[in-house]
Amino acid sequence: MIESSYNYYTPQNENMLCMNGVTGAVFSLNEDEYNFMKKLMADGTLQKKYPDLTNKLTQTHFLTENMNKEITYLREKYNKANDSGIWHLILNPTQDCNFRCWYCYEKHPKGRMQPETMERVKRLVDNIFDKGEIKHFSLGWFGGEPLLYFKEVVYPISMYIKQCAEKHGAQFSNSMTTNGFLLTEDIIQKCMEIRLNELQVTLDGDKEAHNKIRNQKGEPSFDKILQNCIALTDASPDTSIKLRINYNTQSIQNDFSQILDCIPAYLRSQFWVQFQRIWQTYDKEGSDEAVKKILNENSAKLKECGFRLSYNTLYSLFRGILCYADRINYANINYDGNVYRCTAKDYTPENSLGYISDEGNIMWDKNKTEGIGDKAFFDNPLCLSCKYLAVCGGPCFSKWWSGFRKKNPTDCFFNYLKADTDLSTFVREYYDSHKRK
Repeated sequence: MIESSYNYYTPQNENMLCMNGVTGAVFSLNEDEYNFMKKLMADGTLQKKYPDLTNKLTQTHFLTENMNKEITYLREKYNKANDSGIWHLILNPTQDCNFRCWYCYEKHPKGRMQPETMERVKRLVDNIFDKGEIKHFSLGWFGGEPLLYFKEVVYPISMYIKQCAEKHGAQFSNSMTTNGFLLTEDIIQKCMEIRLNELQVTLDGDKEAHNKIRNQKGEPSFDKILQNCIALTDASPDTSIKLRINYNTQSIQNDFSQILDCIPAYLRSQFWVQFQRIWQTYDKEGSDEAVKKILNENSAKLKECGFRLSYNTLYSLFRGILCYADRINYANINYDGNVYRCTAKDYTPENSLGYISDEGNIMWDKNKTEGIGDKAFFDNPLCLSCKYLAVCGGPCFSKWWSGFRKKNPTDCFFNYLKADTDLSTFVREYYDSHKRK
C-alpha cells in the first residue's frame, strides 16, 4: 500500500490536521503520532506489523493500492451525482433589476418572461416527469431581480412544478437569488405556499458602503433588506438565507458581528454568512495576510454569535460535481426562451447554448454543447496528474467550456483564480465543521 497523493496536512496549534480529499476523513494528531503515521504509510513491513491501523488508513483512503484506483473513485462520484434522479432547472423571469450595482456583469434589458414561454417551460416540466426517472426536482430563480415578477411568473410556475412533483411522488425544492428588497409580507406568505425557502441575498459590505451601491434613486436599502430577511425567517422556520457579504479591503475592516446584531439570536441559525470579495477589486487590492486575518476574525465572531458560515474558497470536498451547471440534467432558461448553463456569465447570444421549443424540448446547439455529459470535466491529463484534484474538482462547466473542451490543457485555470483563503484555511474550517457535526 502507498500513501495517497490526495492527503492534505496543515498545522493547528501544536497538532497536525490530516485530511483525505477523496473520503473527507479528517483528524488531528500530535507530532509523534503524525510522524509515526507518515513512517507507517511509507513502510510495507510496518504496515504488516500494525494491521488494524493500516486497515483504518486504507478504509479512509490515506493508504491506497495505487492512484489509478483513487481516480476511478472520483469518476464514480461523478457518475453517481449524475445518476441521482435530480433535475435542476433555473429560470430567469427577467433580466431587469431595481438596482444598478456597479460590478454587475449583466446589461439588464427590460422585459419579462411572456405567457407563451411560460407554457413552454410547463411542457418541459411535463416531459421531464413523464420519463418517470425524476426523484427530486430542484427549481431555482435568478435574474435580474426575480421578485420584480413574482406574481406573474415565479408563483404560478413554482406552484405548477410543485404540484407535478407531488403528483409523481418526487421531492421538490425551490430557491432564489434575490436582492431581498421586494420581500413584502404578501410575498413572504406566498413563498411558504410554494416552498421557496432557500434564498441568497447580498449585502455590499457595511451599511454605509451598501447604501452607496444599492439604492433606488438615493433611497437606502440596507435596513429594509435585513428586516425583510428577518421577517421571512421568522415566518418560516424551514427557510434558510445565505447572506453573501461583498467586500473590499476597506469594508472588511468592520466588525460584522455588530453590523448583523439586529438579527435576533433565535433566527441566526437560519442564516449562512458568506464573505465574497468583489472580484473587480483583486487586481487593485490583491490578497494579503492582513485581509485573511480579518476574515478569520469576523468568521470566528459570527460563529460565536450563532450564525452559520458558508466559506468562499477555491477548495471543497469533491462530491462529484462542483456546481449545478456541471449536472447533466440541468438547464438555465432565460426570460426570452434562450437556454444557458452558467449563471455567472452575461446572457448574450454568444453564451446561449440553445432554446426551448413550443413542444417543451430543449434544442441544444450541438456545436456549442459537444462533449457535455461524455465524461467528467476533470477527466483530462492535466487534472488527473494533479495532487489537488480531490479538493479542487477540476474545471467547472464554465471553465471547461471556455478553455478545456476542444484542446488538451497545459496550464491550470486554478493559477488565474483568486481568493482570500488558502488550502490550510480550508482544512482547518473543514475540521472544525466536522467536529461540530
